[in-house]
Amino acid sequence: MLKLHGFSVSNYYNMVKLALLEKGLPFDEVTFFGGQTPQALAISPRGKVPTLETEHGFISETSVILDYIEQTQPGKPLLPADAFGQAKVRELLREIELYIELPARTCYAEAFFWPGGRAAGQGEGACRADCRVCHAQA
Repeated sequence: MLKLHGFSVSNYYNMVKLALLEKGLPFDEVTFFGGQTPQALAISPRGKVPTLETEHGFISETSVILDYIEQTQPGKPLLPADAFGQAKVRELLREIELYIELPARTCYAEAFFWPGGRAAGQGEGACRADCRVCHAQA
């Protein structure tokens, strides 16, 4: 059975989890925060989340994990059958990752730990300014 290592605050972890759920695949979730310890590096070469444990070993990097799931697992296809449709899905994923998720990440500290306050290491309003940029691009 597949095992998804990570934690639910990670958008990348949630992308893989959603793909597994969408395909109707059984899997276990293993809480893993990553890091540079020997134990973390043994399952994720850069110590990052998520990591997928398969019968053959561990796979890291979200896009690689998603491709592996699509290519090896039964269930509902995650991508259209035609090359153009696949390209459009990947284009949208990249847009969300680069131009929405990454700028929004600057707001995590404020959103999760200091609601209404300022994010660590940022000037007043920097988080809100980044989020306005995200909103304008959406």
